[in-house]
Amino acid sequence: MPILKTIILRLIFNLGIFSFFHYIHRKKITILYAHSIVKSSDINSSLWQPLRTQHNTDELTFTLSTLSKRYQFISLSTAIKILKKEIKPINNALVITLDDGYLNNIKASGPIFSKFNIHPAIFVSSEHTEKNIPFWFDRLDYALQQIKEDGFSTQILGESFMFDCTSRKRLTTSYSDFRRRIKLQFNDDQIMRNYLDTLSTSIEMHTGKALKDVINDDIYAQIASWKELKSATERFNFEIGSHTINHARIGLLNENDIDIELSHSKRTIEYKLQLACNTFCYPDNSYKDTAETLVKKYYQCALTTDPGLNKVGDNMIQFKRMNLPTGTNQYKILYKISALKLSLQNTILG
Repeated sequence: MPILKTIILRLIFNLGIFSFFHYIHRKKITILYAHSIVKSSDINSSLWQPLRTQHNTDELTFTLSTLSKRYQFISLSTAIKILKKEIKPINNALVITLDDGYLNNIKASGPIFSKFNIHPAIFVSSEHTEKNIPFWFDRLDYALQQIKEDGFSTQILGESFMFDCTSRKRLTTSYSDFRRRIKLQFNDDQIMRNYLDTLSTSIEMHTGKALKDVINDDIYAQIASWKELKSATERFNFEIGSHTINHARIGLLNENDIDIELSHSKRTIEYKLQLACNTFCYPDNSYKDTAETLVKKYYQCALTTDPGLNKVGDNMIQFKRMNLPTGTNQYKILYKISALKLSLQNTILG
């Protein structure tokens, strides 16, 4: 089957089908996102590796080289001006965004982005940036990997859940199932985060190891400081946006808490960096009508992880984005974010 897919992809490109869709959608803007991006040379020497798939610099370089042949890289601020009709469209424009504010986005990836004349937008959660606090998903990931027993059980709103720690593969599946379950079962984000803090603390006490104790030297989870973010804006032309105070799912907060997450993070970023903060990214793609109304109050645009391309007339508070594709097959990379693939998906899904 993989061979058949490769043959089909080659035909799509060789017959000009990809180029045709690429051309007719040339006025639309593609926005991609990534999270942690580590140096490929550092992976084997790291004390741990997250269960979630991570980008690395070798993949990043290959992907950007592939994209540069078909797209024109622009900044998010330029994209906003195009979509607001303040400047003329740029054909096949593409924006790179980075979620969460990891230090490796700057140290490992900054020079690579600069090489391709890319000015990424990086979205930071101000409390995590201020205190170098690991995100709950990294903290719990690290804690689970320190368990020496075959399993670890917890209660999720009265229901039992068992982490299978017998192998990395099984733990990866368990962790993925756990994350999916808690996001479905908790209707209040603050309650969920309190539960996760208690769970992580109990595992850390059990194993005697915690990510916060090693985060200052960790290549995966360390958060960029205000000084490092400021340097990134000056050296690599990074743009800084808000990702709330606490990486909060604002679609699951009351109106007052949403306003605090939005306004306080914006003010903190602007005060610490002495730069305007006009863009926002929804943590975990969580948003609702109330949240959107408040986002408009503070920001020019907001980004989702709803797949698609962006055009003049679209909702500025619901920009679409797709995951930054990686691998060593240029056809797969281009197809994954293509107008052709999106058109086929829309046709199949009705």
